[in-house]
Amino acid sequence: MIKVRFIYSGDNYNIDREKVIENICRIVSTLIQLPKELHIEFKNLPKSVQAEACVQHQFKNRIRLNETVTPKEVIKPLIHELIHINQLETGVLSCTRDGFYIWKNKLYNNYDPNTMEISDYEKLPWEQDVANKQHILLEKVLEIGLSKT
Repeated sequence: MIKVRFIYSGDNYNIDREKVIENICRIVSTLIQLPKELHIEFKNLPKSVQAEACVQHQFKNRIRLNETVTPKEVIKPLIHELIHINQLETGVLSCTRDGFYIWKNKLYNNYDPNTMEISDYEKLPWEQDVANKQHILLEKVLEIGLSKT
């Protein structure tokens, strides 16, 4: 069973949100390969960013969530980022120490999310992979979650 650790940078503690996150992580870990431990960090992210998976080695197995995200809003971005964690866990996505991304052994050294248009960002192969999987995974999570209640 996956262990979820929470990291707070402010006083935005929300037990209902933690329960939703733990439940989603538990269900997703039965459907795709995830690490045994996952760190969820609540942080003040830009308004347009609900979540991000950390690919840098020093933040292994960490997802940052915008501290303003509610228990209801967390589901979709969390599933999206869990698929990125799966990509990292299975080795299809990695990051060099210089911050370059590697997708299926191909180096992407011209990738800077801060300067990319959203349309170009969505065309990146690891984002395309998530886009192809997240809807199906979301349906399965909701189906399993609802059947347990």
